[in-house]
Amino acid sequence: MHEFSLAQTVLETIVSVAKQKDFTKIKKIILKFGAFALIQEDQFRFCFEIVQKSIKMTEKTELQIEWVPGELKCLNCNFEGKIENLPQDHNELAPIFQCPKCKSYKTEILSGTETVIDSIIV
Repeated sequence: MHEFSLAQTVLETIVSVAKQKDFTKIKKIILKFGAFALIQEDQFRFCFEIVQKSIKMTEKTELQIEWVPGELKCLNCNFEGKIENLPQDHNELAPIFQCPKCKSYKTEILSGTETVIDSIIV
């Protein structure tokens, strides 16, 4: 489960920035996750809550997650656009996405793999 290590990394990064700026409390964190980032939101929230309780300045921090849509380019038919029906089974190590127009698997990801700390509200 990579959600736990991701939650740890996010909180360590935020605490590091907060200490550099002499902040003592973090009210809210806004994260942006790409639809192709293979992050299970409920698992991430669970892990985040566990880690945040161990850090005084984040004990009551609100977590907001925004999702960035996945976009593909088809190397077969040149389709470029958002993918609405993403695979729900994330057991594959590197899922290959099918073009919604021509059904080719010759695709390139344009966006949707992001994992970004967008905002920290103190």
